[in-house]
Amino acid sequence: MASSSKSTTYLMAGVIAALALWGIYLAIGSYLGLAEGTRGYDIRRGVIVFACMAGFLMFWGVLLWNRQRRLRSDDD
Repeated sequence: MASSSKSTTYLMAGVIAALALWGIYLAIGSYLGLAEGTRGYDIRRGVIVFACMAGFLMFWGVLLWNRQRRLRSDDD
């Protein structure tokens, strides 16, 4: 059972890291404003995209933490 938990932890950490990197990639792209009709180099667009991704990851992290805490209390 311990190796399954460890592999699940590594998988979840990988998914979170991939989402964080994707959010950074999107924030940089929105900051540069390479699309037609947008002004380039607007820091506000990048901050908004990164803040939304960070908020999503924090919300998801809180839900996972709460689930883990509930599962531990059920075992006792």
